[in-house]
Amino acid sequence: MRIEVPIALPLILVGLRTGAIFVVATATIAAYIGLGGLGRFIIDGLASDQYGPVAGGALLVVMLAVLVLALFAGLSRLVVPVGLRKQRKTE
Repeated sequence: MRIEVPIALPLILVGLRTGAIFVVATATIAAYIGLGGLGRFIIDGLASDQYGPVAGGALLVVMLAVLVLALFAGLSRLVVPVGLRKQRKTE
């Protein structure tokens, strides 16, 4: 446990990061069935042929995805041992 978990931690975090980005991306689809969220701007804008709200909603979703990526980058920096981070950079 003390050897394998720290070595596997970067891959575990990549899987969690990918899952979190998928959740952000698919949460916008929830507006299609009336559950609201950031996708509401996109769906309503497309329905009324107003592309300003569509672009704004898409920009908000992208900003949220980038924020999630930044959070996981910070988490990776805190949790992954320094030796493994240096080793990854040299490959």
